[in-house]
Amino acid sequence: MRIVLLFFFLTFTNQLVLSQEFFESQAVGGKSQLREFISQELVYPEDSYSRNIEGKVFFIFDIDEKGHTHNLREISFPDSSTYKEALRIFRLIEWVPAHRGGISIRDMNHFELEFNKKKYERLCKQRQYYNIVNPYEPVDSSLKVYWYRNLDQAPYPIFTDTHQTLAGYIMSNLKYPELAIKQNVTGIVKMSFIIETNGKISNVEIVNSVGAGCNEEAVRILRMLKWMPGVYNNRAVRTRTTLTISFNLDRGNDGLFNPNIKSSYGS
Repeated sequence: MRIVLLFFFLTFTNQLVLSQEFFESQAVGGKSQLREFISQELVYPEDSYSRNIEGKVFFIFDIDEKGHTHNLREISFPDSSTYKEALRIFRLIEWVPAHRGGISIRDMNHFELEFNKKKYERLCKQRQYYNIVNPYEPVDSSLKVYWYRNLDQAPYPIFTDTHQTLAGYIMSNLKYPELAIKQNVTGIVKMSFIIETNGKISNVEIVNSVGAGCNEEAVRILRMLKWMPGVYNNRAVRTRTTLTISFNLDRGNDGLFNPNIKSSYGS
């Protein structure tokens, strides 16, 4: 009887601990998505670059139960220009609040951004641009995010081939993960994201998940796309939209599974 009671107590205690497990606040999409966004968005201020100003911008902030940020406190920054650039990028980021036991709670987090000339040069060579050019002018600077259905002109992908379609582009470039083929994994990956005023994407979130590498492949193909931003009142605006990719495996006449990929935008 004592052994049974002890086992019950330990099991109950373990479940209680798990139910109270704490998950800290984080940027939408996690750390890897945040790094990717910073890499595509960062612009080294010209005056700081020319004066060889280097260093890290570092500040802390609070996040409430709805993921809104408050009380930003500067800890260190090389100069005002680098701080201004870091703050610009920070304001484009959406956050998932911390939670304990499935309940959202307040949390404190930090943000840091390094300005290093050599690393910046390598980054620019890798991404193939130094300055970000807006594909549509003028640009709304309010940071307000619009739902794509409420715009005068919805965002759309830009292709060098004018006859290219989004579905065709995805079919041509997306690779069905080998692990998913081996395990016969199928399903729908739905991604929510924001198309920024410069046509780049941010805050990529997996709304409907599929395992075996399908999520990662869907995000990879999404990041390959170039976008014309949404337009409202004759200004380029930040737009929230979705992209859905359906991973299917059809058995062919040879008895083997053949990948069948379908997609839809804004659904």
